Parts: sequence; C-alpha cells; structure tokens
Amino acid sequence: FYFEKERDIEKRIEIWSLQLLLWFSMILKKGFNKNEVLARVVHFWEARNINKGGLLMGFELFLIDQKGTTIHAFIPANRIACYEEDLKAGVIYKIKKFLVIDNKTSYKVTSHKFLIQFTQQTVLAPTDHAGHDIERQNFRIRSYAEFNEAVNKNEDLYDALGKLVLINDENFNNGVTNKRIDIHMQLKDGHIVRVTLWGNVAANFQKKLMESVDKPMVLLATTMNPKTFRDVFCLSSTSSTRIFFDSDIEPTTNYLTWLRENGKDFEVTTSEVTKPKTVTLSELHQFLQNDTPPTGTFCCFATIVDILPQYGWYRVELTVCDKENVATFVIFDKDTAKLAGRKAAEILEDAHDGENGVIDIHNSIPGCLEEIVGHTYKFEVKFTPFNFTTPTRQTFTVTQILEEENNEVDNETDPLDDVEGCKEDHDEDDSEALDIQHKDKRLRHE
Repeated sequence: FYFEKERDIEKRIEIWSLQLLLWFSMILKKGFNKNEVLARVVHFWEARNINKGGLLMGFELFLIDQKGTTIHAFIPANRIACYEEDLKAGVIYKIKKFLVIDNKTSYKVTSHKFLIQFTQQTVLAPTDHAGHDIERQNFRIRSYAEFNEAVNKNEDLYDALGKLVLINDENFNNGVTNKRIDIHMQLKDGHIVRVTLWGNVAANFQKKLMESVDKPMVLLATTMNPKTFRDVFCLSSTSSTRIFFDSDIEPTTNYLTWLRENGKDFEVTTSEVTKPKTVTLSELHQFLQNDTPPTGTFCCFATIVDILPQYGWYRVELTVCDKENVATFVIFDKDTAKLAGRKAAEILEDAHDGENGVIDIHNSIPGCLEEIVGHTYKFEVKFTPFNFTTPTRQTFTVTQILEEENNEVDNETDPLDDVEGCKEDHDEDDSEALDIQHKDKRLRHE
C-alpha cells in the first residue's frame, strides 16, 4: 500500500509539473525568463538579410504548446551552433532562460503578442513525447475576403487552402529548377487567386510535385503574403512557407473529402481562370495546352520588341515580351490608332514605294509604328477558336490596349530577396528589407 501511494504521489507531481510548464507558457512577461516552458517546434527556417548579400541572421522557430498557443522564436546566428544538432521539426522541447520581447508588427507568423529570443543562457532540451499532448500543426487558414482585407499591409502571414487549378510548369519536364512558379488556386468560397512561389519554396514545390504518384488536387500553402503585383492580387510565398498536398495533413485530407462529397473534385478548366486581372505570357501559352479551350479575356503587361510588316497592314502584328516569354499579338484598326496615333487604313495609304506608287506592305515599317517599339503596355487579350485550330503560327488577338506603362528606367528586384530578408537587430519592423518587394517588376525603357 505504501509503494502504491508513493507512485500515486509521483504521478500527481508529474502532472502538476506539466501544468506548471503549461502555465508558464501562458503567462510570459517581457524581459528575461528563468521559467521552463514546454513546446513543440513545428517548423524552423533561416532568416537572411538580402541587403548584406544574404547574410544569415539566425533561425526562426514556430512553436506550439499544450493548449495550442503558438509563438514565434528567434535564435541569433552566433547561437545557432549551440542548438543546431538537436533542433528538429516536430520534436517537443523544454525551454528555459530566454528573453521575451514584443512580437514584430509586420510579417507575423503567429498572433501572439510576444516573441521568444534565445540568449547565451537559453537551454533547449528535447523531451520524451510520452504524456505530452501537443498538436503537430497549427494553421491560420483565411478566406479570400480576409486575404483581400490584409493586402499590401505586410502584417500577418496567413495560410491558404484550396483546389489546384493551374500550374505554370513549362520547365518541369526539362530538368530546370524554377526560381518562380505561378499557380492558380480556387479557394473554398469560389474565388480563384494567383499563388506565386519563390526560390527554395518553388524548388521544393517542384520536387514534391514531380515525386507525386497522382496529380494533387488540394494545396495548402502556409505563411503567404497577400499583395498586389502589377495591379493583380496574389499570394506571395515567404521564407517560412510550407507546402502540403492532398493526404499530407488533416486539413488537406478533410478538404479533399469535402470536395468529393460536394461534387467539386472535377478538374477546373482554364476558362474558369478569368478572375485574375492579369496573367503572364507564359500563362497564355500554358492555357493553349489545356484540353478545354478557355473562353475568357485576359490582361497582361508586355513590351513591344518588333513589328512584323510581312503580314500586311489591314492589321498590325507585334512581337512582345515580358520577363518570362515572347508572343505575337495581333491588333486591329481602332487599337492601332491608340498605339500609333493613326488607323491601319491610314498607314496603308501612306505605305507607298517610289514614284510608281506601289504599296510596299511587306518590307517597310511606318515611322509612327517604329516609335512604339520598346514601350510597355497593358494589353487585353481574348481567346478565339482560331487560337486552337491554327496548325502553325500562334498569335493572340488584342481586344484593347488599356494603358501604357511608365517608361522610366528602374532597377528590378526579385521579390524572393525581400521575403527572405531580416533586419540585423531583428526588431518589429522588417519593412526596410522587405519593401523592395513592392517595386513593380515591369520592363522599363528610356
């Protein structure tokens, strides 16, 4: 009886200890904390300062305790070696002797008001998982309306869950690792949004997709930054972004079940991807490979690099390009006037060769058209049955020219550089390193 009572007391003490660990995790106060907390490392990633050549600033950690409370933690670069060997995602740790500071106000991965910062005294000790009921994942999945409300604020990084519609995968099958991948994803509320993956996130997505036996239908992308790029709403990946497919985790599995139970597990046709206002030239070409031809109208920014006179002047054919691809745009009368200040018929009347008045429609380019080469415009392009029946030359018909871009010279910066930035003092404002992300990556010319 004595030994049974002793074991009961020991068990009660162990339970009280766990409760104390949990309690301390809930009553963190600013300043140095000697108390011990219990938490699972859900995920950790490198924080780099692109303003200093990608200098490693430290490790950032996403922690969760027994009540499902999440908090952001930071290990400075000079302390990484002390913890790197034992640090593993998914493991539960006892953490003590750490500094508690205010959480960042921008690019937040949790809503907790505090952030744990490791010091030279911090102890990170892995524990036996037995008896510790701590979630393995925690997500902040948001709707289109919630993402739209947060656009360009650079505050919280939320998670997006939806059905894969289109992947711009032109390099997937030739061994090229993309630095950027554009995806169209349909959220549960029906909105189709563009998801842009950068750098390592894009490479990991590509690797994961290529290793998948079946084409995934559901995608969950974590810590996405809602922003506008060339006036288009998109969700941009960050250095902390993780990718999950159909059966990877409970939320994706549940969503896949919901799609099937509600008869929404069919493949979305490209014609449904008309809500995004703007697409790239690569995406236009990708649409043509879809089994079901799209019937919508799309917009894209492109720079005129050449004019093709060999096809005559009843219409104007242009070679255009963006940062990804080239295409041939066909423009008819009224929009020719918008570009050149003159209608195609007027250009035709003036296209005479020599004294005989022979019209040279195949060799010369009128001066009014030569002047538009090098300029960038926002084109509205419409797909027609001709796009899917022509066996040789592929062209796109321009329905209208919406605007001309500012042609001032500007230095372009890959948004990847910005989302992986981290200020040296790791304070609450990362905007200095991240605001480069909002420079428009448009082709500009003098």
